[in-house]
Amino acid sequence: MKYHNCYLLIFFMIIFTFQILLTDTKFISNKLQIDTHSALAQSETNNTNSQTVEYYARFNCGTINDDRGPLRPGKYDSDITIFNKKTFPLSIIWKAIETNQENQNNFKIINLHPESVVNINCAKIFPSPSAGDNNVQNRFTEGVVLIRINTENGQLINNFFNNQGQSIIINNEELGDLVNVDVLHTVNTLSDLNKEAFYLKIDFSLAKQGNQSKDELENNLTAIFQIEPNKIISPLGLINQFINNYNDTNIHQAPTNNTIIKIIKSETFSNSYTDNHALTFQKINPTFTK
Repeated sequence: MKYHNCYLLIFFMIIFTFQILLTDTKFISNKLQIDTHSALAQSETNNTNSQTVEYYARFNCGTINDDRGPLRPGKYDSDITIFNKKTFPLSIIWKAIETNQENQNNFKIINLHPESVVNINCAKIFPSPSAGDNNVQNRFTEGVVLIRINTENGQLINNFFNNQGQSIIINNEELGDLVNVDVLHTVNTLSDLNKEAFYLKIDFSLAKQGNQSKDELENNLTAIFQIEPNKIISPLGLINQFINNYNDTNIHQAPTNNTIIKIIKSETFSNSYTDNHALTFQKINPTFTK
């Protein structure tokens, strides 16, 4: 009976040990499966090849009315052109980043057909005045337009044309040669390019009453005044006003109450302002990120 109880005890110990070993085997197997799935997922992530090419194009938009800053007064505009060099269509995304960060702009999509050109100018960067801001056209704003093209495993991301059954594979060497990006900056220093100035030229003489010597008491002078069109002008009144307001050193004989102003000749002429128009061209190079 004593030996029988010992056999039973040994038998139960063997069964208990076997159950423990079986549980550990299942745990190790599950752990191996988890580790295998994790390794496969990490491998797939590492094999994903994401590439981004970006272009940073500066823009100057609006009007500068004074010369307190580094840029001279004038009306500024920037025109960014994007040329699709390839024979297949592609899509790009872009957004404007202002230096003062007043507006947080979202990315916009541009669809480029094969060998075609699109442009981004100030009218597209600021399409309409802000609510209650009537001076937006006269305000000067500068910043950078960010242009971006993304690929994942060689396929364009955010490409509108992918939905049309066209899947284009781009290699990394070709990514920086998809488009040409150029910027043309312009500035007009005059607010009105068709502005014309009108002038009145008056030849006159000053003489004192009662003097007989013409050479001593008469001075032949010329004055030029800027005038406005469609108005009645008094040449004598212009000369009188000028003499009374300014003591011109060219008038050798100071006018008095008995001085006679004699108009010899008067004529008008006009002059159109020259447009001081400046152009600056800039080619934008690509920047690659992963």
